[in-house]
Amino acid sequence: MSVYRRHWQAVMDVSGLAKRVHGRDYLPGLVHVQCDGWADRVTVRMLKGQAVKDWADRIDNLAQGFGAASCRLALVKGGRLLLTFPRSDPLAEPIPALPIPEEPTVGPVEIGKQEDGQPLRLKVHGTHVLIAGATGAGKGSFLWDTIRGLLPAMRAGLVEVWALDPKLMELSFGRELFQGRYAADPADCADLLDEAVSVMQKRAARFAGLQRSHVPTIEDPFVLVLVDEVAFLTAYQPDKHLRQRISAALATLATQGRSVGVGVMAALQDPRKEVMNIRNLFLDKIALRLDESEQVDMVLGDGARDRGAFADHISPVPEQGAGVAYMRLETSPEPIRVRAAYVSDADIRAMVAQFGEAA
Repeated sequence: MSVYRRHWQAVMDVSGLAKRVHGRDYLPGLVHVQCDGWADRVTVRMLKGQAVKDWADRIDNLAQGFGAASCRLALVKGGRLLLTFPRSDPLAEPIPALPIPEEPTVGPVEIGKQEDGQPLRLKVHGTHVLIAGATGAGKGSFLWDTIRGLLPAMRAGLVEVWALDPKLMELSFGRELFQGRYAADPADCADLLDEAVSVMQKRAARFAGLQRSHVPTIEDPFVLVLVDEVAFLTAYQPDKHLRQRISAALATLATQGRSVGVGVMAALQDPRKEVMNIRNLFLDKIALRLDESEQVDMVLGDGARDRGAFADHISPVPEQGAGVAYMRLETSPEPIRVRAAYVSDADIRAMVAQFGEAA
């Protein structure tokens, strides 16, 4: 704690956050310091007339000045900021696959760890999730962790997972888990999406005037549409008619599906708008390792990188960076750093043996 009080003025001066006006020095206020085993949290009172961006542009200076590896920034309330300086990293090592839940649940599903060491639970029912990351970043971990956490609910008939796998490289390995709701050929993918839209529309007609939110039942289970490498269907598909059908169905599901229990989880490599023009319809967003700094805000929203979401700095070494991501949820504008557990081929084979159609 003393390091902040001892070096506060020097760091503010060198970083340019202290100001001298008409011969008078103005120093941002150090309000409160809280330290625990994971990080130091420093509450700051900004100078009158300063903007959050003034501080966001200097988070590297702040981290270096106070001897930390990184710095996160969040607006607490008018004029006050919370600076978080991590001192240890619970995400440094790969996380093995988590136990399959004993009881059926539609979520939030535990899929890994947050940066502070707390469990990472991902909401899937009542939202839509977009996952973006370069090749080898670990997108499959988020998909398979979600499936793994939903397996008991799938067996109980409360959840159906519909899988679209245009590259035939990820979800095909466990296709027996999807009870026939699996497609790889683009035409079959379009048909499956149209069927999901039909389910959504029929439910909406039945629910109208009776209920405003979905409760999973055997009659009306939660339907999660998983799309791996969605750009193969929405941007790189050479058949214009199929491309338009698929894009229209995804947009319809993303705008109307969550209240009637139809959710979408889509993964892609390239987050540019021309590749995925409906990315803003996804309420919860996950950015794994990205190739360029500009892509961070494309995925997580404006200002996410300024607040410390350095997805473009995640290590390409699998042991260090695979499954590490920054997540920005509908319920919170601040990105959090997380790591999904690694579900191995052997884990998937065991899942199929226990929960597959032939089991």
